[in-house]
Parts: sequence; C-alpha cells; structure tokens
Amino acid sequence: MSAIREATAFLLLPVVLAVIVLLPAWVYLVAVWAVSLLAAAELLAILRRVHPPTPLWPPLLLLAAALPALWALGLAASGPVLAVVVLLLPLVHLLTGRPVAGAGGAIAAAVFAAVYFAVTGGAMGLLRTSFAGAYGWKILLTHCLTIWGGDSGAYYVGTYFGRHRLAPVVSPKKSWEGIVGGTALSFFAVWVCRTVFFPELPTTLGLAVAALLSVLAPLGDLAESLFKRDAGLKDSSLAIPGHGGFLDRTDSLFFAAPFVLALFLLVRPTW
Repeated sequence: MSAIREATAFLLLPVVLAVIVLLPAWVYLVAVWAVSLLAAAELLAILRRVHPPTPLWPPLLLLAAALPALWALGLAASGPVLAVVVLLLPLVHLLTGRPVAGAGGAIAAAVFAAVYFAVTGGAMGLLRTSFAGAYGWKILLTHCLTIWGGDSGAYYVGTYFGRHRLAPVVSPKKSWEGIVGGTALSFFAVWVCRTVFFPELPTTLGLAVAALLSVLAPLGDLAESLFKRDAGLKDSSLAIPGHGGFLDRTDSLFFAAPFVLALFLLVRPTW
C-alpha cells in the first residue's frame, strides 16, 4: 500500500504544482471547485449511510453555485451566500415532498455538507486570489506544502515508531509519535518554502503558520474520521489509489484553509 501511495503522489504532485504556480488562477479555481464537489459528494454518501433521507443533489447544486459566487463577490458577500444555502435546503426538502421521518437529521446533514465545503473550499480559492501578484500562489503553496510535509512526517514516523495512540476510537493508527514527526516536518516545510520561493515571509509569521498547521491539520483529519467511523468506513472512497477518496485527501488542507486565510489577511497591511 505504501508503494501505491508514493507512486500516486509522485504522479499527481507535478500536476498540482503546475495548477497552483504556472497556470492562470481561474484554472486553479476550477480545480478547487471540482474537488470540492467530489469531496462533498463523498461526505454526503457517508452521511446518507447514517441518515438515509439526506438528499444528494440539492446540496451539491447549491455548493456548485455558492463557490463561484464567493470567489467573484469576495468575503463581503460570504454572509448572504451562506444564508441562501442554509435557508434553501430546508425549503427544498419541504417542497420536493421528501420523507418527514428523519427530516431533521437529513436537513442538518445536507446543510452541514454544503456550508462546510462552501467555507473551506471557498477559503482554498481565496488563498490564491486575495493577494496581489505572486503572493497568492506563494501563500497557497506554503499552505499546501506545509500540510503535505506534516502529513508525510506523521505517516512515516507514526508507521515506524508509533506506540502511543492519539485517538484510538476515532483513528486507531494515529499516534503521538506521529504528531511529533508531523510537527517537525511542518516547521521544516515552512523553512524550505521561505528559502526556495518565499523569502518575503517574515520569520515570526512563518513560525505562526507552521504552529497553526501543526495543530489544525491533524484536527481536520480527525474530524473527518468521526464521520467515517460513525458510518463504519475506513476511507471515504477508493478514488485515489493508496490515498482513499477526495475527502480523505482534502480534509486537512480544506479544514485549515479558513484559518490560514484569516491569518494572512490580518497581517497583510504590515508586510
């Protein structure tokens, strides 16, 4: 499984880097839009195992419209856009004659899936488009490489040295040793980013990013694991060989994106 995981990463990484760095921003936004919908569909499939009346297409269609609206209109319009999603989904359930039994859980699941990916997928897009010039792709690439580095550190250190389970009920394979390895690789990844392509990144801000992602990335992973364990699943799907599904691959990246976006927007006037 490790060989398949590494081979898939080796093949996909150059494509992802090209989309982030070399191609126009709209290409990246289209990619985030597609991945958000695929991951949301996997989450909805998981939720439907626990709450069978949960609708599939209404939340996906609203998400498909909400993401471009957020990117086009900016953060100032995020409140109204999310309000439309929250208010329309119960109406859709009502007006399409879906079952009354289990309606509360179904509506809550649909609203959560749509809003979660509108917020997190929206932030992934805004990381690329909210900053002038090359800062957009530099901030985004730093975000991605730091999380990928931390994930790799946690995986390999946890695999070979993990002895003390972090959350045995939610994610049996995660260990405290893996967290230490992931944290070390997160800080190393930020140092590499500053050295190779982002020398403008202040040292204190880089340390803050590494510390923030060292905490948020595993939390995003564990939060997704809650849904999978509740549904009795190990992976959200088998779409990506050796890596599970799109939800499995985006959990940490997407979960942490709103926080990193907020951090850089907060300090932007000072650097």
